[in-house]
Amino acid sequence: MKLRYLIALATLALAGCSASKPWIVDLGGVCDVGYKYAITAADFSQLRPQLVRDSGCIIETDLTATGNVKPHAIKGYMTIRQALKEAISGTDLEVVKETKDVIHVEKKPA
Repeated sequence: MKLRYLIALATLALAGCSASKPWIVDLGGVCDVGYKYAITAADFSQLRPQLVRDSGCIIETDLTATGNVKPHAIKGYMTIRQALKEAISGTDLEVVKETKDVIHVEKKPA
């Protein structure tokens, strides 16, 4: 009985990891390594280098179009991919292409 309870509890815990945030993608690259963040940036041009510092992950963007957009603060342990998506959610920016080591961000069409 106790073993069944533990298996059910573990299954629920694992199911909640990805099912609650289906927008999270893990491609197994350098952009999917977890880091602890506490970033508040005035605009996307300040956020971008803070996210990729020492990671090898590349965030491609045209800063003339995306640089002045105000991102959300990021706090907690997550991958660069997750942190970026959390920071730009609800803004004029969107991820348009992802590979394991590169994320491409553009301004949403008007």
